Amino acid sequence: MYRLNITLILLFLTLNAQSEVYWSQGSKENRDGANFIFSDASAKLLWRRQLGDWIDRNGELYGNAAFSITHVQDLDTARKVSLDLTSLVKYWIKNPDSYHGVYLKEESGKGTTVFESSEVKSLEPPHLTIQTSQNETKTYKVTRDTALSTTSHRSLGHDEQLLVGSNTPALIAIDDKFLTLDSTEIMHARLNLTTTTKQFGDTQIGVFAIAPLQAPGEIERGIAWDYPADQNLAEHPDVIIAEQFNAQRGLFNSSANTDWQSHLDDTSGYNKYRIVDTTYDSDRFKPLDGSALQIEFNQKTNYGFTGHYRFKNLMGHEPEQMYFRYYLRFGDNWRPTDGGKLPGFAGTYNTAGWGGRAVDGYNGWSARGLFFLEASSNSTFEGAIPLGNYVYHPDSNTNYGENVSWNSALNLLQKNRWYAIEQYLKLNDPDKSNGQLTVWIDGKKVLDKTDFRFRKTDQLKIENLWLNFYHGGIDKPRSTFYLYIDNLVIAKRYIGPMKMNHQ
Repeated sequence: MYRLNITLILLFLTLNAQSEVYWSQGSKENRDGANFIFSDASAKLLWRRQLGDWIDRNGELYGNAAFSITHVQDLDTARKVSLDLTSLVKYWIKNPDSYHGVYLKEESGKGTTVFESSEVKSLEPPHLTIQTSQNETKTYKVTRDTALSTTSHRSLGHDEQLLVGSNTPALIAIDDKFLTLDSTEIMHARLNLTTTTKQFGDTQIGVFAIAPLQAPGEIERGIAWDYPADQNLAEHPDVIIAEQFNAQRGLFNSSANTDWQSHLDDTSGYNKYRIVDTTYDSDRFKPLDGSALQIEFNQKTNYGFTGHYRFKNLMGHEPEQMYFRYYLRFGDNWRPTDGGKLPGFAGTYNTAGWGGRAVDGYNGWSARGLFFLEASSNSTFEGAIPLGNYVYHPDSNTNYGENVSWNSALNLLQKNRWYAIEQYLKLNDPDKSNGQLTVWIDGKKVLDKTDFRFRKTDQLKIENLWLNFYHGGIDKPRSTFYLYIDNLVIAKRYIGPMKMNHQ
């Protein structure tokens, strides 16, 4: 029942988050909202293509059929400009899940119009007016706005100017109470803006709808589904390791299970961990299934835990493709002050692929997991924890790894919940960029990248699964906090989320 309740809660949160405006204005201090790359930089949500995603009046992604076009003259005087949103508002009312704001783009490819943004203290700030067939005028305020510019990685959502130019689209969100209106009673809907006294040529401003986030795929079941609660999963011929971190119980007591460590090499003396079960009542911990491994981060070291499952020891050779899945839970007190590392496959050979040791295609590679800082307070996903991979590959043009966001609302993890994280990695042919990294969360695919070049020689293989939990970067944690893992499986085939006994 516990697992079922969690699944329902997650489904509700995912659907709820997708029906809200997902792009962010960002915090004023960090400028971490929408920019030309991210729809929400703090949540690590990428646009599908740079400068944002829109749909036209025909429902076509990146289509050219604007809902309306308004000509704005360059008069260099402050004046009111009204953009016709009638057909767009009716479209949103009929399709309320599609509402994510207005996308304005310049259609002539020439000038730039500068409006006052919602940040300006004004007697008539940006707003939507709707006239109904009952001769009523209803007014709805603009709740956030920003422009996207390839000249700035910082979000512009707190600037007092809102630009619309040939390579500078604007995003505008409006109080969504208008979605409750009857579309047949709407006569006119207008977005009312005010220009500044300085303009840069005539413009043709096209009105489009900001495209919704991509819908998540279906849950994919794997070999684990035939082994409820992962019991006896280790007996499957394609399974290399199946570890449940269960406590060893005797007649009068229980003790920590240390057998799981027998397969690990190169564990750090800084590791701080213990097995916890139903008797542990701190940090709002709830077990997934029996016991779990608690990993502690503290002020003394960047390490939470590190160790390697080396494939030569496990199976006698190093593979070129492999899957692994583990369950992850961030504790209630999770408060990192920097991003950090999580488990992932690697082939560093103690030479390159970590700590600024640059890779050249011949000396190593790595693709550890990655956690980012929580989404900021101005984000729709405030407090959620984005994940990704930290990949050392020869095309990254840096001595360090490249951050690869998994870029999905499913990837915005909440504290105090268990998630099934699975990754598949296939090395590239040495003369091609066809390496693959695929990721699933709770059985739903969130990343499928097939153009990696991890190596330039077939001498590099998948050396190990690096069980790495690391804070930073350089900065150590400022407090003590925990995460938990359970039911780790390494296999030659897709594993999938486990089936609970009640399912």
